[in-house]
Amino acid sequence: MAALSHFISRLGEKGLPFFKLLKASECFSWSEEADTAFEQLKLFLTKPLIMMVPRPDETLLIYISATSCVISTAIVIEHEEAEHAYKVQCPVYFISEVLNEPKTRYPQVQKLLYIILITSCKLRHYFEYYKIIVVTKFPLGDILRNKEANGHIIKWVIDLGTYSIKFRRRPTIKSQALADFNAEWTEIQELIPATCLKHWVMYFDGALNINGAAAVILFITLTKDKLQYIL
Repeated sequence: MAALSHFISRLGEKGLPFFKLLKASECFSWSEEADTAFEQLKLFLTKPLIMMVPRPDETLLIYISATSCVISTAIVIEHEEAEHAYKVQCPVYFISEVLNEPKTRYPQVQKLLYIILITSCKLRHYFEYYKIIVVTKFPLGDILRNKEANGHIIKWVIDLGTYSIKFRRRPTIKSQALADFNAEWTEIQELIPATCLKHWVMYFDGALNINGAAAVILFITLTKDKLQYIL
């Protein structure tokens, strides 16, 4: 599973039934859910994606995703092709991690930052050599530049600060390989459509450990602006 995760988008979610079985403290018992996931995995492997190797002068685009239990990354490059009006996005590498119980309680924005950190650790040679652009609709760049950040965030800011990482607002995704990455928040984490807003909306979450406490607050204004604060 660990080896396949480099070639399959969001394998952590697709293989979640397997991870639950491996972590089960009781007697191992193959479930119907695991059998369904296994059949879907075999079907996917019959039509594998063609992964690309980036050229020295290319820019790597990083798409990120976070759910309650799994965080994922898709790294792609864009190529110009004669038969296409727009650049074609080609996958380079996928990363997916099933979160342990303490990390599932991270605020959702913190999960997105965490997967960037994990990606930079696993693919340090890419981050040191290539130009990196994180494509997201969330103000992660503002959070990393927040001088009042503390706790895990300030440590991650220091680690990521050694690389030249830019953030770009997500455009329309043009690759079928990135179809799974058309939303960074799923389940109950989906934002309320801005067209329905009549008041400012506030999302907040926090964490507490032996090193201290912190809170993350996200405001959405009537003009769709997102204001991020870390206390």
